[in-house]
Amino acid sequence: MSQPSPRVLSLLRERKDELMRQWTSRIRDDPKIPQARALNEEDLRDYTPKLLEDLIDSLAQSTQPGTPGGASGQEIGSSQAARLHASHRLAQRYSLAEELRELGVLRSVIIDMFARERVTLGDGEAQLVHSTLDEAMVTAAVEVERTTSAELRRDVVLRELFIAILGHDLRTPLSAVRFATAALLKREDVTAAVARLVQRIAASNDRAVRMVEDMLDLTRVRCHSGLPVEPKLVDLRSICRQVVVELELSYPEHTIRLKAQGDGHGMWDPGRMEQLLSNLIGNAVDHSPPEEPVQVELRVQDQAVVLEVSNRGSPIPPELLPVIFDPFRRGDQQHEGPRRTKGLGLGLFIAKTIVDAHGGSIEVTSTPEQGTLFRVVLPRSS
Repeated sequence: MSQPSPRVLSLLRERKDELMRQWTSRIRDDPKIPQARALNEEDLRDYTPKLLEDLIDSLAQSTQPGTPGGASGQEIGSSQAARLHASHRLAQRYSLAEELRELGVLRSVIIDMFARERVTLGDGEAQLVHSTLDEAMVTAAVEVERTTSAELRRDVVLRELFIAILGHDLRTPLSAVRFATAALLKREDVTAAVARLVQRIAASNDRAVRMVEDMLDLTRVRCHSGLPVEPKLVDLRSICRQVVVELELSYPEHTIRLKAQGDGHGMWDPGRMEQLLSNLIGNAVDHSPPEEPVQVELRVQDQAVVLEVSNRGSPIPPELLPVIFDPFRRGDQQHEGPRRTKGLGLGLFIAKTIVDAHGGSIEVTSTPEQGTLFRVVLPRSS
């Protein structure tokens, strides 16, 4: 940088306090920096005087012959003082726009002073002033991003912890309801009308249990980057029949047709397979008119087993197909069907996570002509 004018340096030194007063006055009066009016003078200035002092020191060192020169604008603008100023502004509930605007006001105050005094900044002097404030703005943006990311990570951890605790605590009362309804249905003095009511209570309780399990699985997936599975030799046909029977009891107005062919044995987690089938078939029932049966087909393909679940409800819009397995995609938000689902929108997400954990694949097609079909391919040895 060329040697700065002595007049530039002396003006900055003499008017440093005045510059600060003008700067605080302007930002207090600026309607686009509302947070400034809530701060006292000391908090408002914060580390800004240190930035100005560093700028003056850098110019002063450049005037001394035989010295390497002062700090660059980038060094001053990204200094500890600049970072602390940015972090303090965030703690004072400044937005990034407010912080950048007050740095812009500081630039204007400095330039206006030289203009009033008819002092022209040399190329090196102007470059140092502008690069210092430009870099301070970049530092502010980086600090906002860093702080925001940390807050988001903290919020995610707290949310997942809350879900885990809530899910764990809900299990006890739901289990009590399940045992109570089962005991009532075994009594001989229960009338048919009461039995139907108890069955509806039991079905609703089962749905609540599945929602709790889905919440807990979501927490496991996000905290452990996957879903834990314990594969063992099981018969998928037997599990499929069991799930179909249970869903037919929960949805007596619907028909579920199961077609199982070939050897259904393989190394899979039986609990997860039951969950997978319940989620896929239950989703199909939710979006199928009662007069249209849900089709479930199980067949062998080389060293894998193929599961297909289809329904004739309203097709899924094409733009939603790429995100159909994302969490919190509720059925009534995906497409209009005969039933407004009351789940959390985690069923298909959990289904895909289970399939992935077993080394399989899942895909969906949906057209007005063919209806909606979910196709799962599970290798026998996952």
